[in-house]
Amino acid sequence: MRTVFSRMVLAASAALMLTGGVALAQDVIQTRKAGFDDFKKAMGEIKDAVGKGDLAAVGPVTDRIDAFAARIPSLFPPGSNKGKTAAKEVIWANFPDFTAKAQGLQASAQALKTAAASGDKAATGKAFGAMADSCKACHQRYRSE
Repeated sequence: MRTVFSRMVLAASAALMLTGGVALAQDVIQTRKAGFDDFKKAMGEIKDAVGKGDLAAVGPVTDRIDAFAARIPSLFPPGSNKGKTAAKEVIWANFPDFTAKAQGLQASAQALKTAAASGDKAATGKAFGAMADSCKACHQRYRSE
């Protein structure tokens, strides 16, 4: 009887761990989706600010992007490739490159902030384009459309 009970407890524990893992994976997927939604919004804010010549508004927005870019690798833990996500499997197979692309986004956000702080609209526009290129480089390889 004790063996049957032990097996039942073990099976229940395993089932709980599996469903808990799925719940955690879904939570991280929702968190990263919200982050990428805010990132997309931030890109629009920067585009509008640069278009209006309001370069002072760019710095705080690039700070948001910089902070999010630093978190990107942590938002893709193993097991978070299941469920409703556009993340390609190759992320986890080539995580060092994926991490490097997130760091590249972070660096391009910092460069954009510096360009905007200089007051040079042309340099800011060029830095904004470079940051957009960072996004595209990652999406092309790591995101299903």
